Amino acid sequence: RTRGAHFDLGEVLDELNCRHFDGRVAAKISWGRMPSCRRRRSIRFGSFSEEDNLIRIHPFLDAAFVPEYFVRYIVFHEMLHADLGVGKTTSGRRRVHCAEFRRRERAYPDYARALAWQDNHGNLARLLRRRR
Repeated sequence: RTRGAHFDLGEVLDELNCRHFDGRVAAKISWGRMPSCRRRRSIRFGSFSEEDNLIRIHPFLDAAFVPEYFVRYIVFHEMLHADLGVGKTTSGRRRVHCAEFRRRERAYPDYARALAWQDNHGNLARLLRRRR
């Protein structure tokens, strides 16, 4: 399911894929499942499953107060994972945010603005207070 109440993730993925990835990213995208009602202290905005080739975006981001540029940045971040894959360090540990990943992420046009929105504790508190 890509269409939410406020954002259509399929449209976001397609536009970002054309603009930033030359159409290379073949991953599917979906809103994640609504979490249980327990209180949260943190939130994972998105994830990429290599096994399923699927990007999942937290459903709490489908809200009127969440700016489109932030949702687009989260989708872009997960698309970078799909495009670059998971590397290994010299010791064999997984490395999901390599230097190339960081370079490309910082080059994203709304990178600074999205991080500023994410780092605003009022925004995070509002997301964590959301109910189903």
